[in-house]
Parts: sequence; C-alpha cells; structure tokens
Amino acid sequence: MAFPLPVPDALKDAVPVGSGVLLGVSGGVDSSLALAVLQHLGCDVHCITLKNFCTAEGRFGGDDNSSCCSLDAIDSARRQAAAVGVPHWVGNVEDRFREEVIDPFVAEYKAGRTPNPCVGCNTHVRFPELIRRADQLGLEFVATGHYARVDHASDGPRLLRALDPDKDQSYFLHGLSRVELARSIFPLGWWTKPDVRRAAAVLGLESATRADSQEICFVPEDDRSFLFSDQDAIPGDIVDGEGRVIGRHRGLVHYTVGQRRGMGVAASEPLYVVRIDAEHNRIVAGPRSRLMVKRILCDRCRWLRHPDGDGFRVQWRHGHRGDDVASLLLSDDRCEVVLRDTASGIAPGQFLVVERDGEIFGGGRIIETKNDQEETP
Repeated sequence: MAFPLPVPDALKDAVPVGSGVLLGVSGGVDSSLALAVLQHLGCDVHCITLKNFCTAEGRFGGDDNSSCCSLDAIDSARRQAAAVGVPHWVGNVEDRFREEVIDPFVAEYKAGRTPNPCVGCNTHVRFPELIRRADQLGLEFVATGHYARVDHASDGPRLLRALDPDKDQSYFLHGLSRVELARSIFPLGWWTKPDVRRAAAVLGLESATRADSQEICFVPEDDRSFLFSDQDAIPGDIVDGEGRVIGRHRGLVHYTVGQRRGMGVAASEPLYVVRIDAEHNRIVAGPRSRLMVKRILCDRCRWLRHPDGDGFRVQWRHGHRGDDVASLLLSDDRCEVVLRDTASGIAPGQFLVVERDGEIFGGGRIIETKNDQEETP
C-alpha cells in the first residue's frame, strides 16, 4: 500500500534511511501516525511513553482517554508499538515532573500569575529525558507528534511553525536548546489534523478515532483546586480601578487575568480580572478596555536565535496568531516588547514567543504588562 500522505523532501532529507529515532508516544493518533511516517521513511524506530503525575498518583488514568499518560493510554501505546514490531519502554519521570512542572505551576498561581505547564514540561522534562534515553540507546534523533517543523539548515536548526495554523504547536517548543532542536524530528508539521486522522484510518490504526488528550494532563476537567490547600485560597477583596471594594473573591488561585466568569459582582457593564495583586490578596476588576496592553516585560528568556532587525511578531498563548512588534529590547535573560498596537488577553505567567516569517526565535515568561495610560490602583 502506498503511504496515504505525500511526504515532503525536507522530512526525507532530515532522517536518512536507517536513522535511529526515539519516538515519544502517548497512544493517540498523532504519535501513532508519527510512528507510521518514520517507519515509512525506513528509520530504526524505538518508542517510549513518559509516565508523569497522572498514573503516579492514581487519581487519573484508568479508562480516561483524555489524559495523555493514563494507564489506558500507556497500554494503547504499547499495543501500537507491538503491532509494528518496534520496542516500547515506559520512562518514569514522576519526581522530575513534579519538581519542574507541578510545583512551579502551583507557585505561579499563588503569585497571581497564569502558568503554561506544557512549555515547562517540554523544556525541562520531556525533551531532556528523550535525549538522555536516546543517548543510552545510541539513537541519533528524538521525535514527537507535535505539529511543528525543524529546518536542519547548515547554520544550525531553525524551529518553524506547522503548515496548519489551527494546529501549530511550535509555541510550546520555543524553550528547547539548539542542541535538542538539532536532534528533533516533528513528522506531522506538514499536514493538518484532518489529514492525519484520515491517513490513520486508511492505515487501520486503532487511534484514528481516539479523542485528543487534554492540554494539561494533571488537571482533570480543568479543575486545579485540588492542588491547593485552604491556606492557598484565602478570600479577599475585589476592587475597581480606583481601589474601591466592589466584591469578594474566593482565593487568588481560582482567577486569571482576562477572566470574566466567576466574578460575582453586579455592574452596569461586564467586568474582567484586570490585575491580580498577590501582595495584598486582591483582584483589580474593570471593563475590557482595561485589559489593553502596549508593553510586555519578560524574564527567563531562551533564544534559539537572537532576534536582530525588525519585522517580528509575538504570541502569548497557543492559538494566538501574533501581533506586530514596534520595538524589541534584549538584556541578558530579559526582554521588553512594545507592540505596534494595543492588544488584550495577556496574562503575567504566560510565555511570550517571538517569531518572524514562520520561524520561532525564542521567548520568555511574561512578568509585567503596561498600557502606558492608566495608573495601578
């Protein structure tokens, strides 16, 4: 049978026939089709599923297909590998995952910021562990089912957006090092998700109709409250832009900048969380206009390539198409971005990613935003 998707020359050139590849698999359709692509290219593929928090704590897993590392997902990944005759391992990263992902996630919410744990996982757990295991096995490359592309150019690797803008996941990969990126393959970056599902069905893969995993594997049904104690969620005041008390909140960890639901404050116009003041345990609420931002300050910046020149755009959450940059100032591991136009929906704790012409240069954690107009109450 001919392979049901056209494989681009860039992918063929990146992994010559016989290349050793360690593929991270979750039992879902993306990683299972990535396996099929790599085998079609003649690679020597080995599979591994990383066991994180979900199965370690025994709270999630079982038959919950929405979790990327449930017991059912691990068993599905094992069956898929066995069906095509490739070895499969389960890697225990529970301690590292808790230290590098869950603990910072909790700390960021306590500090009034909105974290993105998937970025932390890829940067500090998943890819370092895949590289370590690949080295143990003597394999040259690592691969995942992320929708992104790598240009293995002569002057070094470049991280590129996936061709499908609706599925692109390059945002989550911006923290990889150049060394890690040079050894990484993302076989799905040239196709859309419907393409992938149709190809999986043609190949008879059991994952063809499997539901996509939830974004945060350790937060069931988008309810993070179980991660915090009563002392972490102390009620406090909700104030308006002039500092007047207009309501009460049920604990800062339940809120994020830009949130509208759950405010419980009667007003003549919709109110949003404009700022979270952890020092005084209060939420500043206001109309949507108060969410508009012009300047963004980031720390913990990591660069695949230093962004010199102009023409850059930024994104600060997955799925955002980007806003034009008027100026970009770099200083050690910090950067300040001034947008050409104001934008909304930017929360401290999220990651800002700098890109140009589809190439991801890197980014950092947002620690402060300003609109250059209003004073903080």
